[in-house]
Amino acid sequence: MDEKGKQPLHRRLEVIKFTIPKEFECKLIEIIKDPIKLDNYKRDLFDDWKYIFDFYKKLLEEDRRESRFGTPLGYIFLGVLAEGLVKIILFFDNPSEYLGQEPRKRTLGNLKNRLKKLLKDHKKESNETKIKEFEDSLELINSLRNNFIHFPFYYSDDFRFRWIFFQVFAYLLDKFSLWGYLDSSEVEFIKEAALKKPEGVSLLEVDLYEQ
Repeated sequence: MDEKGKQPLHRRLEVIKFTIPKEFECKLIEIIKDPIKLDNYKRDLFDDWKYIFDFYKKLLEEDRRESRFGTPLGYIFLGVLAEGLVKIILFFDNPSEYLGQEPRKRTLGNLKNRLKKLLKDHKKESNETKIKEFEDSLELINSLRNNFIHFPFYYSDDFRFRWIFFQVFAYLLDKFSLWGYLDSSEVEFIKEAALKKPEGVSLLEVDLYEQ
């Protein structure tokens, strides 16, 4: 079947899968060559991150089945936020290197080792226990997020796990000096959630974010 003979849905699917990603990758390559455009784009990325964060906060306000963290749907928002923050940090550090990776390899599972290496190479973390706890925390986050996205009919939920997400958020925002991209209310919310440890059990051998 020639191009004109393709059904509209099939043509649109090809645009979404192939044309749009290639176009935006080309635009990004041009953006990172201009320091002013790159700085503006970095702020745009955090605006997107904050937009998702606001959805999570609204979920808490609307659903009181779990007084602090919301329903299991919260795992999806928190998982997207975790992956987004990892990608933002790696992009900020070296935009060209990040864009040099194939898009399909830019997943949390593939990027966590690059971020761990970044923490070590930039001497932002010398505590090997924290490095290991951070790595395990990202693995937990990835597993919890996938449980709900793929809807497997079974999952293990423990509201105390949500604390791990905020430990990771605060830890990364602090280590890479990114608090300035957030509003004061967002900073306060994240720090408070990260510092309020679950009662009755210690989930981390060493807390990632401490004050």
